[in-house]
Amino acid sequence: MIEIQIVPSDIRRTVRYVFFDRRRVLIGIVALSALLSVVIGSMAAAPTVIRRVYRDSYAKSMREERDIQRERLRENVTQMTSLERSLEEHRVRVEKLITVYGLDHHLGAGGFSIPLRNAKDAAELQLEDARHRETALRYAMNRLQQELDLLAEYEAANTSIVRHTPSILPVPADQFVLTSPFGMRTSPFTRAADFHKGLDLSAPTGTPIYAAADGVVSFAGRYPLRQSVSWWRFGNVVVINHADRFITIYGHCDTIRVRRGQEVKQGQTIATIGSTGWSTNAHLHYEVRSDLEQPGNYIPIDPRIYILNYQWNNEASLLMRSRTSKEYKNFDPLPSAFIGRRRV
Repeated sequence: MIEIQIVPSDIRRTVRYVFFDRRRVLIGIVALSALLSVVIGSMAAAPTVIRRVYRDSYAKSMREERDIQRERLRENVTQMTSLERSLEEHRVRVEKLITVYGLDHHLGAGGFSIPLRNAKDAAELQLEDARHRETALRYAMNRLQQELDLLAEYEAANTSIVRHTPSILPVPADQFVLTSPFGMRTSPFTRAADFHKGLDLSAPTGTPIYAAADGVVSFAGRYPLRQSVSWWRFGNVVVINHADRFITIYGHCDTIRVRRGQEVKQGQTIATIGSTGWSTNAHLHYEVRSDLEQPGNYIPIDPRIYILNYQWNNEASLLMRSRTSKEYKNFDPLPSAFIGRRRV
């Protein structure tokens, strides 16, 4: 037996006695041991539990941060893609001007190109891809600035050449359809393959035709049948000589509003669209010819390269093709009446 006496502080109160036999003592010792074991076990396991809780919390916060960064990266990639496309459009316009002015050799052919990456790239390559594209964009913008500086310098020093270089669409941009491009085609009359020397721009009869650049009208009217069947087929024709560097031809006109020897300005109405001569519908046959590569021999070149105020489909490929291949095939030489008096 174990006796415990509980003595109150007030001596007037009765002393209390508590008796524990062996059985109760053993139960108490076992219970206390169990409690101590739980406490000690909890203390031993606490660091592991704390680390696990911290690790789970840290991993969750890292996942959330990763998702935020991934979304930011996706937004940045979208912005870069938009910037790349905009920069590519400006690049093509600038390089068209460089080609028109013959300045390719100053910067080297080919210009710059920005690779538009596939959106299906693996997630682990996205950051590397974004860095690569950022580097390419910086290079492209520097290159574009060089070209713009070169153009500004050239245009400031050659204002007359700029004014006499065909560079605008000869019809209203919202009133035509390109029915036959420059190059090989099937003739609508013979059904045989032939070389089309210009553009056929279909529009309603009476649509105004504009001079593509400053120049002097060297021919206005219908070419005599007895002198050339080929040119007679173009019906009413206006031919403009641009400072002996370019000659533009406007065929199948309905009415002609200029005369031979008249000076015209870029954008001035020189005629209206019609269907005179060999024509299946109202349209303008527009040619640009130049003797820059073969002096004295005006050869046809793709007018789309020389139209800067309108965006064609696949302009980059048109530009590259104009630099790598010259389509001088079976074209009729210009009559002396079209060339006019060359300036000395």
